[in-house]
Amino acid sequence: MKKAIIEFSIKKPWIVIGLAVLITAFFAMQFPKIKIDTDPQNMLESDEPTRLFHAATKDNFNLYDFIAVGIIAEPTAFTPDQLNRVYRITEEIAELEGVIVDDIMAISMVDDIKQGAGGSVVIGPLMEDEIETDEEAQIIFNRIMENPLLRGKIASDDGKAIAIFIPIESKKISHRLYTEIKEITDRLGGGNAEYHVAGLPLAEDSFGAEMFVQMAGSAPAAMAVIFLLLFLFFRQVKVIMAPMIVAMMSVIWSMGLLIATGNTVHIMSSMIPIFLMPISVLNSIHIISAFHDNFQKYNSKAETLRHSINELFVPMLFTSLTTVAGFLSLALTPIPPVRVFGIFVAFGIVVAWFLSLTINPSIAMLISEKTLKNFGKDTDEESSMLAKLMHTFRGFAHKNYNLSSQPLR
Repeated sequence: MKKAIIEFSIKKPWIVIGLAVLITAFFAMQFPKIKIDTDPQNMLESDEPTRLFHAATKDNFNLYDFIAVGIIAEPTAFTPDQLNRVYRITEEIAELEGVIVDDIMAISMVDDIKQGAGGSVVIGPLMEDEIETDEEAQIIFNRIMENPLLRGKIASDDGKAIAIFIPIESKKISHRLYTEIKEITDRLGGGNAEYHVAGLPLAEDSFGAEMFVQMAGSAPAAMAVIFLLLFLFFRQVKVIMAPMIVAMMSVIWSMGLLIATGNTVHIMSSMIPIFLMPISVLNSIHIISAFHDNFQKYNSKAETLRHSINELFVPMLFTSLTTVAGFLSLALTPIPPVRVFGIFVAFGIVVAWFLSLTINPSIAMLISEKTLKNFGKDTDEESSMLAKLMHTFRGFAHKNYNLSSQPLR
């Protein structure tokens, strides 16, 4: 089997590359079907007792996830201008899709109970409409301080802070609502106040969204670093394109299969590319390094590839299998996203191993003899920058080897 794979890749490079491109295109076509899940609660099984109890408690007590808007002003937030701004902000927030309007806690939305004429009970909102005088603002503040249900909740005791609590239908929409609420506070806020938007669902959803943004930047950055290091070692762009292609194909096959099998891309799954990229190039680097060392000896691409891969096949197989076993062990964990992560990273490593044995020799056979004319000639040279650097480290270590045996003082 080993010989058949090597010979087919050497003799039919275009067929190998064409098949790999077709399979890659198939998996890439799955990406539009991606379903993203940023809910940390889904780190638990759907039938986990703790999760079921939490959901039942929320249903029994009609509890919702909240987004909080905090307004802080000096020396006081209870001025006509500031309260009117809060009033207008609350009115616009109440019109947003996904907000449970009846349960909003804000100065203009909560009811206050007070005694009316003749001992009657009067129930009404703290702030029915916009106000004009400082006396009206002070009355609102005093009514909050006299109500133990509101004091310390929608306003601070010193009057410098006001809060708006916004219940939402689902934590899945919290990031969208954050963007819309932030736009409202930026547009209608101001004066001498600072506006802050916070809340647990917002933190969870925003963390997940930012995680994907970070991964979108980190993965290409990792590829760039790997490319620069390979170029530093081998100095031939055409040669080092093979491991980069292997890495990209491995990531696309793994993520494409994950999506095609109906799995959601969780925060954990988003890290699959960043793990796979450095792992995927390892076997390719071994093959290119051996090819670099032996090309001048055999002076034939086909013979050099046969010798290099034959020499490295067993070590590459064993190292790949042990890495696969390590990631597959995550399939035994009780955390669903971790299981998905382990299984598909393991799949990607198998793909990378196979592509390293097929794509590398295929691309190598398509590189012109002119490009490879001097490839490997500097193997034993002592004048290269990297060799000088390594000799410097060696000399330092040799001269100072006994420092580690000195007693600590």
